[in-house]
Amino acid sequence: MSKWAYIKLLLFTVLAFTTACKKEVDTPSAPAVQTVHYKASIQAETDTRATLGTEMQYVFEVGDRVYVESEDGKLYGFLSLAVDTGAGGSSMALFEGDLTYEGDTPLDNPAINLVLVSKEDELHTITEGKVNGVTKDSYIKTKWAPSLEEAVSQLSHFTGSGHFQDYHFSIQQQSSFLKCFVRLKSDQAPVNRTILAQLLDNNSAVLREASIKVSEVGSVPFVFAFLGGETLEDAQLVMTWEQSGGTSFNLSSTTLAANKYYTVSRSTLSFDGFHIKAITNNTVITFNYDYEHDGIEYSKDFGESWTHYSAPFELNKDEVACIKGNRTNYKNDSGDQWGTPGGTPIFTASRKCYIGGDIMSLLKDETLAESAFQGAFSKGSGTPVSYIDIDPDSPLILSATTLVDKCYMQMFRNCTSLTRAPRFRVEVTAYRCCYNMFRQCSGLVDVSGIELPAMTLSVDCYREMFRACTNLKAAAPILPAPVLVQECYRQMFSDSKVSTITCLATNVSAQDCLNNWMSNIAGGGTFYRAPGATHFAKGQNGIPNSWTVLDYSE
Repeated sequence: MSKWAYIKLLLFTVLAFTTACKKEVDTPSAPAVQTVHYKASIQAETDTRATLGTEMQYVFEVGDRVYVESEDGKLYGFLSLAVDTGAGGSSMALFEGDLTYEGDTPLDNPAINLVLVSKEDELHTITEGKVNGVTKDSYIKTKWAPSLEEAVSQLSHFTGSGHFQDYHFSIQQQSSFLKCFVRLKSDQAPVNRTILAQLLDNNSAVLREASIKVSEVGSVPFVFAFLGGETLEDAQLVMTWEQSGGTSFNLSSTTLAANKYYTVSRSTLSFDGFHIKAITNNTVITFNYDYEHDGIEYSKDFGESWTHYSAPFELNKDEVACIKGNRTNYKNDSGDQWGTPGGTPIFTASRKCYIGGDIMSLLKDETLAESAFQGAFSKGSGTPVSYIDIDPDSPLILSATTLVDKCYMQMFRNCTSLTRAPRFRVEVTAYRCCYNMFRQCSGLVDVSGIELPAMTLSVDCYREMFRACTNLKAAAPILPAPVLVQECYRQMFSDSKVSTITCLATNVSAQDCLNNWMSNIAGGGTFYRAPGATHFAKGQNGIPNSWTVLDYSE
């Protein structure tokens, strides 16, 4: 089976519905048993069978069957996918079969339940022509798969309901999947060693386990299945093997929603610096700095070995390249007075990818220097960057809290594929440290990882920071500084949809400090001010008349 994904299947177009002769019975008192021959087309609402993330695309497979049972249990049986209907690559297929009916008179449009049972199904059992129901207990602890594709194929549970003569039924994926990838040092888990992977709950009870034979040095992938809605509360992933003390990784509490998969990536290797992770196969990474004197090194084994970058390299789906640099800055500008990026970001990628880890590993001595990442991921105001986003499992971290002049200036400008901001906290500002940092990031929606608690500001420090982030609706970071300075917040939120701003400034007399800072912002938001700060009111200092102004209280 190729790929699965979010599923909604539409059952329609009854092609034939005939009644066969009654079967002979041993006693006159037994209920009549009939067979009803039924043909129907099943079509996906999209061109996929299920979607677990946009990259997973599955369609029908020969051997699939739809089990039909009326709620009173008198009508039941299978419709099987016909061999000659283009299965394996089609979004529509013909299902046909004999349904068993118990009773003397035909049912009048009975309510029915549906279960999709695949050829490789590991969960459903059949007794006397009926499918046994699936409960949490039937996801046996030792059931696991080596890949997400096989887990979806063998460990999925699809159900639906409707009425027999309505011809319109929804079949939905009820399973969720925990996709694990653990990287161990090669001296810990050499090839051909068997490892026991156990998922333990917060009481150390075994929820799932798998015995996995390591096929690559230190690489241990596996997938567990759950019924949607189950919650992992402070779980642990424990890896043990012969002649080892084992190792364990803590997992945060997560409710596993149906029709989704959750990635757990863990490693016993210590590198936590900048990395690039491929989302799809054949992702070509090209750096604009080679190794000579001040370039780049990369590792595909989580820092166990390193290669001096000299030519583009390729990453496949979920493969990670850890990156070290030997420069003091990656300044990228066009030479104008505004420091506009000049089209040479740190790297380019042929397909969308994730970036994550501590960015300081790109610097020679991990010291933040002037213009260290000025325009680092940007091609300029007129050429969008559509190939990077922040790794949801290992976010990009800007670990320095004391900033220097222009260190993050225009860093992500016009990165249209960026949906979330990196994690960083500013305790000491500097001249233009975050100027235009996310300007024109039209896809940015999540800035929850940003903290701006600095109490003393610098000229232009946050100027135009979120300008033209046209989809940014979330609450912006709290701005606690009491005294504003020249152009510090100028156009900071202009042309965005930010709905909540908290600014506790009591002195706003500096030149252009609030110039157009909320121009063309979405209406109907809420502004929180320092209690009694009457200079912030509707229609004053940039606050739209459509906004509500309230005194701030912790």
